[in-house]
Amino acid sequence: MFTYMVKVVLKMKKITTISLFLMLTFWIIHSPAKACSCNWQGPFLTVAKNAPLVVHGRILRHHPGQRPTMDVLVLETLSGGLFDSGIVVQMGDGMHCRPNLESFPSGSEWILALNGPGSKPGDGLVLSHCGEYWLYIENNNVNGTIDGAEKESKQIPLQEFRRRFLYPRFKESFHGLATQGGRFRRSFGSRFEFILEPATTGWEIVVREYGRDENLARLTPPLHFVPNPREIEGWHLMENPKACSARPYKADSGPDNPRRFIFSPEVGVLIDAGTLGRSIIPEDIEAVGRFGQGIFTIGDFKLLPQNDGCMEIEWMKFSVQIEGGY
Repeated sequence: MFTYMVKVVLKMKKITTISLFLMLTFWIIHSPAKACSCNWQGPFLTVAKNAPLVVHGRILRHHPGQRPTMDVLVLETLSGGLFDSGIVVQMGDGMHCRPNLESFPSGSEWILALNGPGSKPGDGLVLSHCGEYWLYIENNNVNGTIDGAEKESKQIPLQEFRRRFLYPRFKESFHGLATQGGRFRRSFGSRFEFILEPATTGWEIVVREYGRDENLARLTPPLHFVPNPREIEGWHLMENPKACSARPYKADSGPDNPRRFIFSPEVGVLIDAGTLGRSIIPEDIEAVGRFGQGIFTIGDFKLLPQNDGCMEIEWMKFSVQIEGGY
């Protein structure tokens, strides 16, 4: 079509340069086939990483016209931040890479990844169609191209989707140096932080999720009667630990090196929560270990002698391998 128009214009003997420019501009503006061109960037769990805001929302009403929009009640913010529970989302107008308003009926619920690449967001919130940036929710199930090939739709429970979105798989390693009385912190995964929290004679291994105070590693076994791998004390590193009269449990030795720990965001929520009204059972420990595991290895260190025959750690070098997610 474009080539044909150019040939017609050039055959016109009295056409001016300005006229040619105006005709071509009009064709570009009003050609829906050329208004938006973008490749499909992937399924939801891939492309949503590039969206600054991801919400679970209900469509309240439509505003059709030259600049169509829809009002959305935000039921849950999965990623990013909002000041209000209501948002306005710009939809397809024939010019931009956005889906049509009619595809999102009033009253329906969706997972929406907003302002993703290709949507040309401008000043507001926009839904892009250059990938699977939306998933339909029905009967507490999430539907759409969640993690497969283009147009490969599947259905999973909302709770399972939430877990997979918030806690994707990760595997990382890092090194560090801890000095007496000092705190070491290192972020990992998408939502976690590894911490060496100073204690009276050493450190405690702590794993936290941003926004929570819970130590997600606190159910690392053994839970009673012997030193726990999360606890790092000077007497653990002594050639003769028995020389430390104040050692807990009168243990013959400290935890092995390297030390292994487990963690999960379900600790304090679905596992060992105060509302459960029961003690920890082996299945709880197994569930924590299925989510996340870490290996803490102590390298070089320096000990300072104390009056009771025990020693404190002046400094230690260490490495951490950590992996997990759903």
